[in-house]
Amino acid sequence: MPTLHNNPYADVVNDTPYPLLITKGKGGRRKWWFLNEPARDLDPVTFEPCRSSNEFPHRRNYPGLYPFGEDRHMVMFESLTELACLMELDHRGEVVRVAAQPFGLVFGDRTIHYPDFAARLRDGTTLVIDVKPLEFATHDRFVHAAVLTEKACASQKWRYCIMHGCQGWQRDNLEWMCAFRYEEYIPAPALATELADFLAVPRTMEEAALRLDPRADLGIGYALLSNMMFHRRVVPLEQGPLYPGLMVIAGDGKGKK
Repeated sequence: MPTLHNNPYADVVNDTPYPLLITKGKGGRRKWWFLNEPARDLDPVTFEPCRSSNEFPHRRNYPGLYPFGEDRHMVMFESLTELACLMELDHRGEVVRVAAQPFGLVFGDRTIHYPDFAARLRDGTTLVIDVKPLEFATHDRFVHAAVLTEKACASQKWRYCIMHGCQGWQRDNLEWMCAFRYEEYIPAPALATELADFLAVPRTMEEAALRLDPRADLGIGYALLSNMMFHRRVVPLEQGPLYPGLMVIAGDGKGKK
């Protein structure tokens, strides 16, 4: 097996038929569970990162922290692809909490795998996420680890998915909306209600922005509109890059018209 950068559980050997989940507890001490049955006290969304993002020569990835959700909980990311996935999860509005690099899985065939995120959905479901660019997602080593990880998650009644990170105009749109997701760009309640009534029928982004603030030269209306679009209170009616003529309509905060 190729050596992982910062593989903290490389010394662990699991000779059982059951996946071994390991994480970092208080004081950095290891905690572990064999996943032969559902564990009552196992909540990966509360775990601290078991791996750190180390700098090394010629690294192409860009680590950082993303302020996630309503409470702006800082979530570590190790690449721009992971950052795009965090923004996408935040935009969807289904996730209330995310933990980065929450645990490692050691399997009986000596496979060691570290899922990128564990998330709690609004309905209480736990979702374990691997992030892998599409061009690398079919590599044999990753596919093998993903299959084992999905089975391990199923033993705990957790969902599992692989995210690839959106690209092109979808990523451009997401990054633009994300820049205005903060409280200072939230329209006043009366103004937001007025816009929702105005967008009961399709309008252009330009019309919606001018409705929020008629001072076109300042661009305030677009900032407020972008906030509402990030939080799904306004949704586009067509696919493609954001532009003044894009048709939008009022949403329900869940991405639905």
